[in-house]
Amino acid sequence: MNDQQLERYRHDLDFLRAMAAQTETDFARFGYPLTFNSELQPDFRRFCAELAPRLREWCKVEGDRIRSLLYHIDLPEHMIPEGYGCRDTELLAERILQRELIKVVLRKHFSG
Repeated sequence: MNDQQLERYRHDLDFLRAMAAQTETDFARFGYPLTFNSELQPDFRRFCAELAPRLREWCKVEGDRIRSLLYHIDLPEHMIPEGYGCRDTELLAERILQRELIKVVLRKHFSG
């Protein structure tokens, strides 16, 4: 799924809510407590802005575990920024959420 195909889902509230829930679940499986602010309307850019500082924090403490998390999320290697994203957590956050959104979109299209 390319960026153009994915773009419409980045503005669909139901898909964004499902993406946030999927991301929280995947992070929790690795012991990373992550909860997006559910009081605000879902927004892809805001979710990226919420995730990036958490990633920066986790990279400082346990950078090696980030590699396992990215594998679990199924983030393709070519999408992982240099240094497993710990050098550019904003880009890493965007790529993680993009992958999570793709998973949600594919699941909804193939399960229904």
